[in-house]
Amino acid sequence: MTVAQNIAIVPDLLRWDRERIARRVDELLELVGLDPQRYRSRFPRELSGGEQQRVGVARAIAAEPHVLLMDEPFGAVDAIARRSLQDEMLRIVRTLQTTVLFVTHDVEEALRLADRIAVMREGKLVQYATPEEMLRAPASPYVAQLFAVNADLRRYEALRAELIRG
Repeated sequence: MTVAQNIAIVPDLLRWDRERIARRVDELLELVGLDPQRYRSRFPRELSGGEQQRVGVARAIAAEPHVLLMDEPFGAVDAIARRSLQDEMLRIVRTLQTTVLFVTHDVEEALRLADRIAVMREGKLVQYATPEEMLRAPASPYVAQLFAVNADLRRYEALRAELIRG
């Protein structure tokens, strides 16, 4: 399938009319930073990993969901693409005002992207708090240890993320 066909899957299943789907595909390609003229007819195998991830995000939000679940979405891309995609994700979430449940094992990423963080251990919720609260008042020794590595850098990133979101 082409990029456009990939993005249009759910709207097509919802029986949106063709014109609405075409408009939505172009709108989403622009939103994720891909030129519709250049990318609409391409195939995912012709794209870089970062471009493929952007198409995946566009496909996920195509039908305007109220909640979006993203499970380790940037795990398969290099550090530079990952950072760029994180920046794009922050921008997109602000634009759409959609709730995103973002699963990650990367504490830096959680601090950078989250408004609230849920720390799980052995299937149990250990702490649910803002990034700042996680850093300032960990609820357990486990949370303290988890957030202690590079704490100064994390504080900076949390403050930076707060400024970006603000």
